[in-house]
Amino acid sequence: MFSRKGLLQTWRDIRPYFIFSVILFFAGVVVGATSGSDEWIQTQLRALAEMAKKAQNSDNPQMTLFVTILVNNLKSSLTAMYLGIVAAIAPLVTLALNGIVMGYLFGVYADHGENVWLLIAKGILPHGIFELPAIFLACAFGIRLGATLLKGLFGALLGKKEPWGALARTAAGTVPALILIAAMLLVAAVIESTVTPWLLS
Repeated sequence: MFSRKGLLQTWRDIRPYFIFSVILFFAGVVVGATSGSDEWIQTQLRALAEMAKKAQNSDNPQMTLFVTILVNNLKSSLTAMYLGIVAAIAPLVTLALNGIVMGYLFGVYADHGENVWLLIAKGILPHGIFELPAIFLACAFGIRLGATLLKGLFGALLGKKEPWGALARTAAGTVPALILIAAMLLVAAVIESTVTPWLLS
């Protein structure tokens, strides 16, 4: 599982799904940036604003923000990864909705004459270079779990040899992947709760 050969095989298995996750997320960004304001987007934004407000009003705003960001991202990643076994719905929804919300925010900034590229450089990139790949990796595993479960079901029905091999290999691969994802999200949360607010202030 943790051998170099095993890790390389896991990456080869998951790479197409990782690429698809990146494409789906940025497709969501484009849709969000070019669409109008929907109520569910406003609901998401209000939830984020409420989270930031609670952190700001706490005894230790920076630590509260760090813990909140880390816990939320870990929960989102775990949900996308392991509930993806149900027809890959959870990771697909996670990627699309997060992309749409981010794209919508970019569109709002652009409409108000703000420099979106500066916003990305200061408010997204510092923590996003760790957070986004972690989310993409979690979603890639979730999508592959869903795909290999369906493949296993059809293989079993058709009497194929070892129909569950791909699913078992993918499930085993989630263990080292989860360690990497948690480490990347930890670094991202530290940056997002310290460096990012400083850059945006």
